[in-house]
Amino acid sequence: MKKILLSAVFLALGVTAWSQQDPQWTQNMFNRLGVNAGVAGTGGVGTICGVGMFRQQNMGFAGNPQTMLFSVDGGFYAFRQQHGAGLTVWQDQLGAEKTLMLKGAYAWQKGLMGGKLGIGLEGGLMSKSINNDWISTDDYHKDPSIPDNGTSDMAMDLGFGIYFQREDLYVGLSSTHLVPGKFEAKGSATSSVAGAVDWAQEYAVARHLYVMAGYNYQINPTMVLQPSVFIKTDPASPQFDINCNLEYNKMFWGGLSYRLQDAAAFLVGMDFVAVQPSLSGLKLGMAYDLTLSQLRNYSSGSVEIMLKYCKKITKEPKVQRYKSVRFL
Repeated sequence: MKKILLSAVFLALGVTAWSQQDPQWTQNMFNRLGVNAGVAGTGGVGTICGVGMFRQQNMGFAGNPQTMLFSVDGGFYAFRQQHGAGLTVWQDQLGAEKTLMLKGAYAWQKGLMGGKLGIGLEGGLMSKSINNDWISTDDYHKDPSIPDNGTSDMAMDLGFGIYFQREDLYVGLSSTHLVPGKFEAKGSATSSVAGAVDWAQEYAVARHLYVMAGYNYQINPTMVLQPSVFIKTDPASPQFDINCNLEYNKMFWGGLSYRLQDAAAFLVGMDFVAVQPSLSGLKLGMAYDLTLSQLRNYSSGSVEIMLKYCKKITKEPKVQRYKSVRFL
């Protein structure tokens, strides 16, 4: 398996690689800010929301993808207009390759059709690194094209998003990596078989396009059906997810998800208000993916955990009281 992963990372010297670089999430309905800057601040003025996620994909493979994410955003008023700001950090590890992203988002918010329209921009830095943990200790089998001490590079990143939300639905269109960044590294290595070899690697980040939509259908006063779709595409391959959750009494939910030609997933979650009323707004979600592709014979699936908390921090204005009618 190591040889397969290393071959994917180092396909050939001097070859540019294109692939989907953004992390994959089954609970994508909780990671809207991570892919759409227009989401920032849609929780409302004075409300701050934070999301933490962890995913272990294709368990059973050495060097399988492991991803962590944290995002936070809030809404505020300035110049008689509502705005939003957010921050997202994620790290994705695949074999010897590690990607780290740090980006900030700003969104202009406008009331529209009983909901809220957000138009946002995001900017940040993306880092790519290759470590030497997987280099063969046997000098005879050592690949001199793999750097002895690892390598890393960094590039700027830009994104744009449009997002509309109201109580019963949401729709979003966005793009990440608007200016495709390139990561380059050069060096030399030696082995007893090949001798001294100069190597050069170039890795290009592809522009990603996202489409998301969801709807809340009120079945009865306590049950809400929440179907949603999530589409991610780049020059190499599209990804299509369809999800459907059933929420009970705004406290518990469960559902199914299908990723085209890849996986089916089970989702469950709860709002901690069911345990303690003071913990209202704290949500925990879990997902388990069953692999449907040819990897199913070797993978034991994927596991994902999500934790979200929203809190309104703006204090209610005090009611002004007067003791004299002269001040009325």
